[in-house]
Amino acid sequence: MSNAKKITRRAFVGTSAMALMATIPGVAMIQPAVSAMKRAEAHREELTALLKELIGVRSISGEPAMEAQAVVKAYLAKLPYRIEESADRPSQYENHPEFMPPDPPSDGPFANVVGWPKKSSHRQFAMFSHIDTHTIDEGWQTNPFDPTMVGTRLYGLGTSDDKGGVAAMLVAASALAKANMPLPVVMSLHGKGGGSRGSLPVFERISKTKHTIGGVLYVHPAETGRGLEDIKNAVQGILDLQLTVIGWRGDPMEVGSIDSAAWEDGGNAVDVCWQLINRLRETVFKGVNVNVGIMNGGDRIGSVADKAVSTFRLKFEGDYTWTKLLNAAKEQITEYLKTIPASNNSYKVSLDTIGYQTNPGAASWNSEKSKILREAIRDVTGKAPNAYPNHYAGDIRYPIRLLDVPAYGIGSLGGHFYEPNEWVDMDDLVRLVAVLIQTLTNWQKL
Repeated sequence: MSNAKKITRRAFVGTSAMALMATIPGVAMIQPAVSAMKRAEAHREELTALLKELIGVRSISGEPAMEAQAVVKAYLAKLPYRIEESADRPSQYENHPEFMPPDPPSDGPFANVVGWPKKSSHRQFAMFSHIDTHTIDEGWQTNPFDPTMVGTRLYGLGTSDDKGGVAAMLVAASALAKANMPLPVVMSLHGKGGGSRGSLPVFERISKTKHTIGGVLYVHPAETGRGLEDIKNAVQGILDLQLTVIGWRGDPMEVGSIDSAAWEDGGNAVDVCWQLINRLRETVFKGVNVNVGIMNGGDRIGSVADKAVSTFRLKFEGDYTWTKLLNAAKEQITEYLKTIPASNNSYKVSLDTIGYQTNPGAASWNSEKSKILREAIRDVTGKAPNAYPNHYAGDIRYPIRLLDVPAYGIGSLGGHFYEPNEWVDMDDLVRLVAVLIQTLTNWQKL
């Protein structure tokens, strides 16, 4: 503080605030955040107006969202971007190793928009958000399509998940354009329900080009509801499976009495089902978390269970993929059935996918890009963020796996994810814009 005390009032009057701050130890380090916040704050009204316009246009998950994407295109048309629009159908990617069936089931076509900077650069980065929203559930206290401000909170469908992210991404790009700074690629995609409506087709196409994208920001808050306090840098692989075993019962010894059949003459489906699950745990699922959520078998206590169905979830990381695990499990089941002594009857077994089918992906927490992002959040908010690695089916897996580049998910403070009365904190959304500006600016310096 000694340097600060030596500054006279006259010197202060003749010195710019930024120059004065630079004379104070430690303050020079936060100048980038001050600059980013100044730019973001200057766009507050634009950010609010854009988000309100997006909320007012319906784009519920499973719907094409062409009207909402028209708002995105109109905004990008005012900036130095080349707009690329596509109409994508999930069915075209059913055999892709990263495919997960969309929920709710639908085949579009779905409108996806990518803005490519007109001025090419050898070093490029990208931002993406999703335009589709949750459904309209009972319990809304306001019109979900009529954005309502209460204090610093803006209520409306998609405010936090993820039209707030779309608006923040676009406004950050606008601020960078006005400052004549390098522009990122921006993508407004369909991301809910597994990402196969938008993120998969768009990133798959980019992977086939000679792109120069070296890092990606997914402008979407962690589902913890803590906003910029959490960064999604990793997603887990999840595979939901249903194992069905059909056995048989012996011939009844008494007329009309199923229970009179000798147990040893039957093929107990429950026993074999458990044996198969244990066999899989000891072999192909070794190193994978297995949770048996449901087990149904038999229809009476006095007879052999001639049918059993078990539903379970696999949670995995690293080099595992759901297709490899599924195929290896089917092979192991086939081999195991060969060990059961032959008889006049035989077990019939099927293993089917249900629910989630998603692969893991992780970006280094300690890389230079990660440090720059974390420093931007700390500088803007005053608090260092935490890693949130417990999410699954997160869309950061697509740039990580298809482009082989790091991707990080960040977003602003919001609430009531997947529920009525969804909201986003507008002050925090402005801070998010500042974080995007500072992160992308400093990534360019690497």
